[in-house]
Amino acid sequence: MALSFMRKESEMTPEAMVFSDNFAAMDALAEDLDGEIGAERWVEVTNAEADEVFEEIKKEQTFVILTLGSDETTEVEACAELIRKANNAELLVLLVIGDVSPRTMHNVMRAGAVEFAPYPDPPGALQEAINRLRVARTQGGGILGPAKTKSHRSGKIIGVYGVAGGVGASTFAVNLAWEIASIVRSEGRRVALFDFNFQYGSIATFLDVPRREAVYELVSEAGSLDQTALLQALSSYRDRLHVLTAPRDALPLDIVSPSDVQNILTLARDAFDYVVIDMPQALMGWSESVYTAADVFYALMETDMRSAQNMFRFVRSLKAEDLPLGKLQFVLNRAPGLTDLSGKTRVKRVAESLGIEFAHLLPDGGKQVVSCCDQGAPLAEVARNNPLRREIAKVAQRAITLVNTEATAEAT
Repeated sequence: MALSFMRKESEMTPEAMVFSDNFAAMDALAEDLDGEIGAERWVEVTNAEADEVFEEIKKEQTFVILTLGSDETTEVEACAELIRKANNAELLVLLVIGDVSPRTMHNVMRAGAVEFAPYPDPPGALQEAINRLRVARTQGGGILGPAKTKSHRSGKIIGVYGVAGGVGASTFAVNLAWEIASIVRSEGRRVALFDFNFQYGSIATFLDVPRREAVYELVSEAGSLDQTALLQALSSYRDRLHVLTAPRDALPLDIVSPSDVQNILTLARDAFDYVVIDMPQALMGWSESVYTAADVFYALMETDMRSAQNMFRFVRSLKAEDLPLGKLQFVLNRAPGLTDLSGKTRVKRVAESLGIEFAHLLPDGGKQVVSCCDQGAPLAEVARNNPLRREIAKVAQRAITLVNTEATAEAT
């Protein structure tokens, strides 16, 4: 448990001073702080003691943790005032936030907070934030400037689009994002999966992650969005993949404008190394923004006539807008097996009639694919040896190589 601030007899300088007035999750937070910092290395104090505490804190050895778990005006104003006082005392500040709106987060961060951690989700965010503060303290202490805390990763955008319903685009997007995250995990790279089907997106179901209320506010106020609000709206799957789910309620697809989407993608590039975007089948005004921003764009279809006709229309739409086709990767899902000669002939005829070349042929994964989607887990977690999973793993590796090669070419 935390030390009392009035225990003057303690000779050990605390590493963190924690302000937790009215924070509902304080008991759980205390356990996590005990494990991360040490039960005898952090002190819980009240807001009323702030002035006295800030005068005595040794800024070279101690940082401040502020908590905010409500959009209540009085609590937000009190938190903002504490941030200003801590900044005046030249102290490192970590803001731990509960279920608050992106607007509240924006207002509080403008008061001077420069490091934050959503709590309790996603798991690991608190530990990462504390470690960043420790690094900053060893590099000279003082207040963290925006340039030090903002991540600028120059992330790669990977679009996934199904030309017809039921061709498996969302399943492909989920497993592609998971395979990329698994490949680059050892390199410390961050991967996100965004569900841009704001009406009936199924990413949350396929990964069994909660649909956050903050997602609605994110998409409805995307024009004024900042990186803090974006990260607050994300869920986490297995501490490895960050997920922007579709909102809880079905929303019109035009709730965001092209400029809104551009803002979201810019922030996503700064926060993540790879961002996989699952697109809706309907083409919207902002669809061009995603396609233009994408480093690689996968268009999925099957060999049926419906898919072929829609792919033909999609390609014609891109050409009509003078959009480059070089980034477009055609993917055939549920492709025929090696011994299905008639099926392979049909695939060849489809490609020739459309004037395209398939970059990837995905085999039929069978009932295991449906089972994994129902269980809310990627194929690699439940059916690792499934032929579809093995092929998507190859696609993921090629995607990483492709976008990195293009980035190197542009730099030179």
